[in-house]
Amino acid sequence: MKKKILLIGNNDGLPGVKIDLANYKKYFKSNTGGQWNDDEIIELLNPKKDDLIARIDGLKKQNLDYVIVVFSGHGGMKRNTILELNPDGELFSESRFENISTRQVTILDCCRAYMQNLSESLEEVRLIKSFSAYVGTRARFEKRISESLPQQIKIYSCAEGEYSHDTPKGGAYSKNLIETAYTDDSEFIYFGRTHVVASEKTTKEFKDQHPEIIQPKFLTTQQLILGIN
Repeated sequence: MKKKILLIGNNDGLPGVKIDLANYKKYFKSNTGGQWNDDEIIELLNPKKDDLIARIDGLKKQNLDYVIVVFSGHGGMKRNTILELNPDGELFSESRFENISTRQVTILDCCRAYMQNLSESLEEVRLIKSFSAYVGTRARFEKRISESLPQQIKIYSCAEGEYSHDTPKGGAYSKNLIETAYTDDSEFIYFGRTHVVASEKTTKEFKDQHPEIIQPKFLTTQQLILGIN
């Protein structure tokens, strides 16, 4: 039998994505999951849109008997599910995954919240993101917050059962979070991205402290922001 698994992830501000892909791969290679071989599993982290399209076209030409597609990352909804593939904000419609094989399973671990003006065009997405650049900082910040979807983000300076360390410059995690935000020169500074960097710095300084974040897998344009440039 000719079969393939396509594991795709966008870990931009989502620490759990790499874990998802690793867990899926481990499961499918296990006895329970079907003992798939390594050469039957394709892993793509933050792929470029054109590269993913070429990869899918190549799989279709192989006349495969069975295909599993898994995506973990940011997503939204407009008529069908739209996936955000990478930190550049390239969007990808779920319809592009259809009919890779006559037997196929597609798993999308992402948000599916509706959003107006959502387009699969990268240029249009950039225009939406930069539209408010002509407004003052405070007004731009408030406009961007109002455009985000209702959401609850939980951030912990350490994992359950751990201690949070204090330093002469403040709490280790809070210090790193603020310093990371100050040094981020992106137009919008996102909680997820900033947390990833701050968390890595904190754990490097204190190996017994592992900060955590719980957040929805919204599209970047739907997320709350920590700051603005």
